[in-house]
Amino acid sequence: MNEDFESFFAPSRREQRRERKAASKADRSKYKLTNMRKREEEPTPSHEKFVQGRVILIRSQDIEVATSSETMVCTLRGTLKQERHHHKNLIIVGDLVLVEPAFQGNGVIHHVLPRTSVLSRQDHLHQIKKQLVAANVDQVLITMSIGEPHLRPSIIDRYLVAAEKGNLHPAIVINKIDLLDKYPEEKDLLTELSTLYSKLGFTILCVSATSGEGIKQLEALLKDKVSVFSGQSGTGKTLLVNLLTGLSLQTQPVRSGGKGAHTTTSARLIPLPFGGWCIDTPGIRSFGIWDFQAEDLLVAFPEIAEAGTKCFFKDCLHKGESGCHVAKALEEGAISPLRYNSYLSLLASLHETKKWYD
Repeated sequence: MNEDFESFFAPSRREQRRERKAASKADRSKYKLTNMRKREEEPTPSHEKFVQGRVILIRSQDIEVATSSETMVCTLRGTLKQERHHHKNLIIVGDLVLVEPAFQGNGVIHHVLPRTSVLSRQDHLHQIKKQLVAANVDQVLITMSIGEPHLRPSIIDRYLVAAEKGNLHPAIVINKIDLLDKYPEEKDLLTELSTLYSKLGFTILCVSATSGEGIKQLEALLKDKVSVFSGQSGTGKTLLVNLLTGLSLQTQPVRSGGKGAHTTTSARLIPLPFGGWCIDTPGIRSFGIWDFQAEDLLVAFPEIAEAGTKCFFKDCLHKGESGCHVAKALEEGAISPLRYNSYLSLLASLHETKKWYD
């Protein structure tokens, strides 16, 4: 075979690029969590043409960013949009970003600055992805309600774990206490939860967006802080935000069966007239915790952690193993059955989550 004949059949540069691209696409190492985390830790760029701002609203086509002088309508830099992460969303309300100003109040986001705190959850459709809820906030208001929908202590405990992992102070807000007469079966549960969480050192506040009860105490809790309301659909998060801010954000009544409608479709950062900011977020039906370990649970379950120090085996998971002191504390009433069942549920979900990574 002569050289001319061989060069005729040699792959062109375009074909070589196509082959390299296919090989890169087949290389799944870029999707490994360790490698993705390394890319997230790359140094922050410094450039005089950038201005710093905070993301206050994310829409399908653009992002609103508040700077020290104006509110800009921004898009993401093309290469930033193409980055692969274990996040379902690359940017979230509360993020501090570097923006290159363009014309007439527009701009391009070039970089997301490191987050001091973040509320996140496991995406319910893609188990190996993290869905970011809010960033750079001081506290998460775990918003529950009476009757519509019903109180679910297990969701509260899941939020407590997520708050600890995300460097957030948790506060529990029980809305719709004006419905206690309509749902008398929840009176005893509310009393038990109030006593239980207060004893454990967690803030718990009972309010009503309808009657206004407890709103002054809620304002005091929010004053001069950045807070995110998060919880089940239908618990009245947006109603509370409207009451606190004087806005008229869209709300809907809870549907039959006690299930809330997904009225809020995107999170937004809203200034409070008495000082501080709050974030209204879309409601959830379930709350999966992203990338947590068994030891992460003990921070949110201090009573179980304390009893566990007396277990015979140091690696005891407190599931009824021989020599487990937690079982004894449960029998003696030192640990609430509600909390213990939440703990076991989280341990079970941890086992299920690991299947997606193994």
